Amino acid sequence: MLKDILKPALATRRLTEIDSGALSKLHRSLKETPYRANRVLALASAMFGWALRNDAARARWGIPENPAKGIDRYHEEKRSTWLNQEQLAALENALVAYHDPHTADAIRLLILTGSREAEVLSAEWSQFDLKRGFWTKPSHHTKQKCEEHVPLSDAAVMVLKRIQARQNGSPYLFPGRTGRNGKIKAPRVTLQRPWRQVCKAAGLAVPIPYRGKRQELVRWKPTVRIHDLRHSFASHLVSKGESLHIVGRLLGHTQPQTTARYAHLA
Repeated sequence: MLKDILKPALATRRLTEIDSGALSKLHRSLKETPYRANRVLALASAMFGWALRNDAARARWGIPENPAKGIDRYHEEKRSTWLNQEQLAALENALVAYHDPHTADAIRLLILTGSREAEVLSAEWSQFDLKRGFWTKPSHHTKQKCEEHVPLSDAAVMVLKRIQARQNGSPYLFPGRTGRNGKIKAPRVTLQRPWRQVCKAAGLAVPIPYRGKRQELVRWKPTVRIHDLRHSFASHLVSKGESLHIVGRLLGHTQPQTTARYAHLA
């Protein structure tokens, strides 16, 4: 968003010349894609907000206020997409065939726990009690910024033990790339590329033709998002008779109305 949208539109202006009018015009130019328009505006707001909170930056650039504040966002419909049993079976077949079993197990954990992608990828072994079947999510890893104690199903514990068996002492379940000294400094940060490949194999992606330098090429766009696995986890529990209160606690919701979107499934 910074490279393709904000910079081309605003890079020639001084920071003090970027006012709410300029950002509002940019926001309106993206009205055909309201979700993206709102995300671009949120990114600009976050950048200016950082500069205003940072004394050195504020003194250097002389930004008087956050120009993104007060601009009305486009309405966003809450997505409630989830995978049915046939789609989940196709996804599992694709995961079995995927060349990297470690990455495949990361996606399985998303399905079996209903956790967010960042929570699974940043998880450390010290957070798990596999004997009792519990996962303690620290507050700095959760969206609600509060510690969560999540019970794990037998299937989730089985996947975790399989991951642990192939590990070589890393504190992270899914380590990132190693540094120059051979040590792993951080966990993996995304599953977007393997998710696209797995969705293509499972029949959950559509081809998007585009013109390359020399020939017509095709990109594959998933018809479901990684976050939809979280909706799938919740919807299947509710459909099987689990209470909205329990489902909300498993998902880490602090407000009952957040879980209420699944009420019609009961």
